[in-house]
Amino acid sequence: MHALSKRPESTPASDTDTRVVRFDHADFGDVLAAIHSDTAREILLSVREEPLTASEIADRVDTSVQNASYHLTKLADAGLVRVCDNVYSEKGCEMKCYHAVDTALLLTTE
Repeated sequence: MHALSKRPESTPASDTDTRVVRFDHADFGDVLAAIHSDTAREILLSVREEPLTASEIADRVDTSVQNASYHLTKLADAGLVRVCDNVYSEKGCEMKCYHAVDTALLLTTE
């Protein structure tokens, strides 16, 4: 393993961290668009417990790295995941590590 390949520590959020997004808020459409597909939801679940790179996520949810990256961009734009660190592969390539932002998401019309 490359000397710079240290994995970031997982930072577990408490069970009370709930993001509430109201139907009439501008973020509502972005959140729905980001989680519209089964693959996007699987990706979001895969980065809840520990930070992962796009290639690790692709392996876990059985999709291509390109598709995982597409969904990660949408999820990040909606504020559901964030880049928490960069790691380096054995070949020295820099890779972003992604982690879920919220432990719970509540979409509401109230």
